[in-house]
Amino acid sequence: MNVVRLDEYRKSRLPARPQAASAPDAEHYFCMRCDSDQFRLYAGGEVHCAKCGSLMQNLGIGETNR
Repeated sequence: MNVVRLDEYRKSRLPARPQAASAPDAEHYFCMRCDSDQFRLYAGGEVHCAKCGSLMQNLGIGETNR
């Protein structure tokens, strides 16, 4: 049986691609399951991770009044 400490594993991994420069106050969302920052938006307003398919319950898309 292998035991992997996720905090150490994530620190030791190299990023898959260079991080894009963003504004320091910009919000950055990522999947808590696989650390991906790519998402798919479905017609019903659900957001899923593009890499592992996990439902992002803390991200929602709805109508706004501007």
